[in-house]
Formats: sequence, C-alpha cells, structure tokens
Amino acid sequence: MLYRAKKRRNHKLVHLTQSKFHGVKSILSKVSYVAKNVIYIPKLSNKFSKNKPLISNLIPTKKVEFSFGSYFVTTIDSNNPLIKNVQKLRYSSFFGNSKNEFDKDEFDQECDHLVVIDKSKGVDFVVGTYRLLIKPKNIAYKKFYSETEFEIKKLFETKDISLLEAGRSCVIDGYRDGRIIRLLWRALATYIFKNNIDLIFGCASFPSADYQKYIRQLSYLHNNHGPPKKYCTYPLNHLKAHYKVLKKSELKNSDIFRSLPPLIKAYIRAGAWVGKGAIIDKKFDTTDVLIILKSSKIMKKYSQLAVNE
Repeated sequence: MLYRAKKRRNHKLVHLTQSKFHGVKSILSKVSYVAKNVIYIPKLSNKFSKNKPLISNLIPTKKVEFSFGSYFVTTIDSNNPLIKNVQKLRYSSFFGNSKNEFDKDEFDQECDHLVVIDKSKGVDFVVGTYRLLIKPKNIAYKKFYSETEFEIKKLFETKDISLLEAGRSCVIDGYRDGRIIRLLWRALATYIFKNNIDLIFGCASFPSADYQKYIRQLSYLHNNHGPPKKYCTYPLNHLKAHYKVLKKSELKNSDIFRSLPPLIKAYIRAGAWVGKGAIIDKKFDTTDVLIILKSSKIMKKYSQLAVNE
C-alpha cells in the first residue's frame, strides 16, 4: 500500500476521459462534503472486548490504485508515512484546524485508508480519505469501531458474509464541491469489488447532539429505511437517544428526505438501511445513526464507478 505508480495500470487509466467520468449520473455529484461520521477516542474500555476473540493483525486485502487528472487515489496502511497527513486532515475536519494535532485511534493500524492526493500540490498533499476495516468470510468476529456506539451482533450471526466498516470520511476545505467525493466513492466501489465485500456499514451523523431537532428525520428513517430482522442493530443503552417515533401519517417524506445530512441521503439513494434508533454524542455535538448497505446494491447502481485494474 505504499505510494507507488504501476505504469501498466496508469497507462490504462489515463484513457478514462474526464467527460466519461463526469457523465456518470449518480448521487455523488450532489454531495458537497461528508459530515463527521465517527469520533476520536484515545482508548477503548476493557469491557468493550470482554470474552470476544480479537484479531490484532492487519488482514490481507487487495488494494486500490488509480490516477485521474492531477489526482492519485490509493490505499495505504498505518506504516505508510502518508498516514500522518491523513490523521491531520481528519483532526482538522472533525475538531477544527490545528497544525500539530492528529486524529488517531487503535483501529488505524487494522485498517486500509483510502486517500486522494492532489499531485499538483505535492506528492503527499492528501485532500480526501475514507477508513476501511474488513471482516472476511472465514473469520467469525472482528472488532469494529461501530461497536462503541451500537450493538451490531446480528451482523456477525449471518454466516459466510464478508463485512466492511467504512468511516472517518472527510475532504479538505476547498475541495468540497463533489469531485473528491466522486473519487472516494469510485475507489470504494473498486475496493468492494476486488475484496468480495457482502455488507457495508458505518456511523453517520446529524450535526448536533440535540436529537430533539431531528425527531421528524429519525422517525422517517425508522418508518421507511429500517433493515430486515437479520441485520437489526440498536444503540448502546448509555448513549441512546430516547424519543417517540412519529407515525407515517404525521410526516411529509419528500420534505424530510431533503433535510437529511448529505452523507445519509447519499447512502439511502444507494439503497441503504438505517439501524434502529440513534445515539447522542454530547462531547462532539452529534446525533449518530448506523448505516447498513448490501454491496450488491451499491455495485448495481454504481458499478460504472469501479476501476478494473
């Protein structure tokens, strides 16, 4: 996952014209930026991993690497020097600008990190990122970040499926016009295809811990986009937002959908489900929900985004 160009691959990819790429009709063009969908945690509680067989080694994965115009897109691991730039970008996006602060946690060393680099600004100028953590079919359990907010045991009960947690997505200020989001999702579609992913999930946020502001939106998600029972998830009790779900007859779906955060709208347009309930994150002032998406849905809708390397 080091930053290296493969001439044979780049020769093929350079012929992907900008007109073809920008002609893709998708929700991605409507997403101007990705909201903070996960939070920084310095250390996890021992209770979190009690009696669960933890996997500490990085799981081998098939990597992504392609160029588009002045942008280079690749996957790196935590040993790559670029990880510092990724963590700086995440910190500035989630917590505000700081020259000497990094957003990092114990999951970084387990993950692949999708990065978009603007080569016109430098070989290490990271403008977008997505953090990816896989549980292959042949592993019964893998520790995920989402378990710090939600009970997701149902996802592990379905046999012979591979899981991908996608989170910590962000784009640098000045590049939030949709172009980097399109590249990140193109890389995500490629990663899903190459690694035979069955189910994708991750946390997404409303931009305030005052969840009462979002009762209509949360009720809409509950009434219209809940997962099947075999994928049922719910908030951890100590973080749970307590509210009464409004009836469908009390809601005007079209207006509510338009008011959803861009990332949540993007996932729903791709066919995602939203797990039961929401959690309150007072420290970081967000209300979080859990997104669940079958990879077959996103590949069916956006298969043209995948790069066949």
